[in-house]
Amino acid sequence: MNVTFENLINVWDAQIPNLLVELVNHAVFATDKAGFQAVVTKLSETTDFDKFFAYGYGRQHFWLKQRLASDPSKYMDERLLIVDFCRYNPKNEDDEGDIE
Repeated sequence: MNVTFENLINVWDAQIPNLLVELVNHAVFATDKAGFQAVVTKLSETTDFDKFFAYGYGRQHFWLKQRLASDPSKYMDERLLIVDFCRYNPKNEDDEGDIE
């Protein structure tokens, strides 16, 4: 999965960076969409994730927006990040070169 940050992070609570790191780590190592969705559900149920973020799913992606500190029922217009569910492999599989 490929994670792309599209905006600045507004750290108005100490939990925000920790929750983002946990989400991104799981996204990077997730093997499929269902596994990633299970992690998001767990974050939602066991942390204050929903207090700080609004999110949703497209056919091939997950988007995340930050909630407003002044009114948590509202969220910022721009996405904070997007997770593309298409496999992303920066390493060329045909290249088996030696590491020196």
